[in-house]
Amino acid sequence: MQLDTYIKEIRERITTLLAKKPPEMTTHRCCICLSSNDISLIHLNKTQDAIELLLSETIHYDEAENIPLVLSGIVQQYTLASIPTYWVLSPDYYQLFLIESLPVKAEEFHEALNWRIKSLLSYPIKEATIDYFKLPPKKSSPDNFMIAAITAKTSQLFKISNIMRKSNIELTTIDIPELAMRNLTALYETDEKSTAFIYFYEHLAILNISCQKTLYFTRHIELTDNAAQPTHYEQLCLNILRYFDYFQSQWRHPSPNRIFIGSEKENTAEIAKILSQNLSLSVEPFVFKSVALDASKLRLLEKKYLLSFGGALREEQNHATPGN
Repeated sequence: MQLDTYIKEIRERITTLLAKKPPEMTTHRCCICLSSNDISLIHLNKTQDAIELLLSETIHYDEAENIPLVLSGIVQQYTLASIPTYWVLSPDYYQLFLIESLPVKAEEFHEALNWRIKSLLSYPIKEATIDYFKLPPKKSSPDNFMIAAITAKTSQLFKISNIMRKSNIELTTIDIPELAMRNLTALYETDEKSTAFIYFYEHLAILNISCQKTLYFTRHIELTDNAAQPTHYEQLCLNILRYFDYFQSQWRHPSPNRIFIGSEKENTAEIAKILSQNLSLSVEPFVFKSVALDASKLRLLEKKYLLSFGGALREEQNHATPGN
């Protein structure tokens, strides 16, 4: 019973964090991405007219217990304690499920969503924090939005958010790579063309398909261990083409003809070349468009801070609605 009470309390704290908006009086924001041993942090001043990069830093740590000491030093050195900070989760922290519309009354939606997700989780739903956002309805069902539901273990979110609090970081938002990627491709989407963005992690690729700054489809694609084998990319490309066909048939938009890739670990130029050959389509490493920064800073962002920058570009009205 005491454990249930504890879980309920930390779920309420995390849900409040997901719903919280940063103070409107500042145009400054930080964004953090955590990997197993590194923290990527950027600090931007984003106004309607310009984006100023004030800091980009990668911090190595050996144990999670050392993060507060490492981060607090950076926070103090660059006076970041009062800056709204976004945390973009790595894929091992969350799961994303695409769910067909839930034909229930508004007041019954949360209960229906929880019931639907309960059967998809490998752990008790009472240990989960659930958030969601809506995707555009398919042409075959124009009145019913699809649901992208995000689940994460509350205890893991609480552990890291508590570490950031001890580091004097003003954590205001927890976000996901899919929405950071959407923010990046939005820089290109001033026309009616569809865009695909594939972001590579070590054992996983995230595929986004968007159009006119709206995310329509996203999928996690497991990667084989041996990237040197031709079949590694052949199977990946078959999956990508299958999802392109699905997007085109369900939403009646043209198949993506802007295809970008990104990664902080892999050789994106080489991967783009291989994908272009297998897809018979032009594939390019993501480069920034309409961002007035020094060329050397842009190259650094593209290589090491792509998702951090994308997370920092978020607009409040586009953020996911708290789902639980």
